Amino acid sequence: MNSLHRVARALVATVVCLGILGCGTQEKRVIVTGKVSEGGKPLDLSGKEYKVHAKAVEVTFYPVDSAGKVLQNKPTYGATVQADGSFKIEGENGTGLPVGKYKVGVVHRDPMYRTPKGQGDRFDQRFSLEKTPFVFDIQESKSIELDVSAGGGAAPNP
Repeated sequence: MNSLHRVARALVATVVCLGILGCGTQEKRVIVTGKVSEGGKPLDLSGKEYKVHAKAVEVTFYPVDSAGKVLQNKPTYGATVQADGSFKIEGENGTGLPVGKYKVGVVHRDPMYRTPKGQGDRFDQRFSLEKTPFVFDIQESKSIELDVSAGGGAAPNP
């Protein structure tokens, strides 16, 4: 099962759980857009492997507390990066994600890429939840840039 299917299933499960719980509170939500770049230039993900989803770059927003600890009882929000390096985090039902502090993980999935540890991430987990340098306090709709060269990563091979 590819990661897009996992994300879709997680989103459906989250929506169903929220509907069952009857969340009556209206928290402020915002839509976040951005680009994944290297040295200020958008990643080129226009190769045929990306078009058929054999390879993909994905971003995931993990809610954290003021100390940077992941809030386990809160949902994560993710998106697949488009061919021009852009992404859009729309949250549940397109209403955005709740305002707050987030760690942002970036994964370049490539089933043909292997390391001695057996990973399929061309960024070698440099931007995993545990290692990501990307942390944002999201209080309003905004556009952010995730520069993988600043975080010690390498651009994917298209």
